[in-house]
Parts: sequence; C-alpha cells; structure tokens
Amino acid sequence: MSIRLAPAHDPARLAGRKADGRGLVTRVRVMAANDNSADTDVAVPGAFDPVLVEALRHFARHGLDSARVAHTEAARAAGEGNAPVAEQWIAITGMFDRRLAAAAKRVLAPA
Repeated sequence: MSIRLAPAHDPARLAGRKADGRGLVTRVRVMAANDNSADTDVAVPGAFDPVLVEALRHFARHGLDSARVAHTEAARAAGEGNAPVAEQWIAITGMFDRRLAAAAKRVLAPA
C-alpha cells in the first residue's frame, strides 16, 4: 500500500472537483481556517475565548477538582481585595460549575 502526502495548501485541491465536471456545483477552494493574527490586539473571528483557554489550562493542572480549586482561588483573591483577579477566577469557576460560580459571585461580591 502506498502513502501519498499532500501539502496543506495545494491550489489544485478544490471542493466538488468531480461534481463540477458535470456542472452541478461551482468550484470552491478548500482552505484551512486560521485563527492566528499578525496583530494580537485585534479580535479574530473564531478565535478562542481567553477565559476558556485559562480554564482548560486550569483543568489540565487540577483535573476534576478544578471547580473547587478555582472557587478557592476566587475566595482568596476576594479576601486580599483584588477584585479583578477574583472576577477572573469566578469566570473560570463558571466554565466548570455555573451554580458554584453564581454562589461565589453572590458571596464574594463587595457589598
């Protein structure tokens, strides 16, 4: 059995090549979607949510205990008076457990 390797960007690869010969579809170029941007400050459509990225990293470190650990970090940040960091940890908690995040928002929110 032979193995054929094709480059990721091949101008000859077109969707519907066989159907186009019969006049059924128009030719569409198949290209990979890329969420990289030369300018990091500009939001790219389809780019990942930064909170989701941080939540996935947190999950990689703590596994199934991620929601509880994030809640503890939010409580510690709120106790230190660091509201932006507490909000970030509450958002990460919300990725794992919405009820725990809502409870943390009620308890940790400054009155």
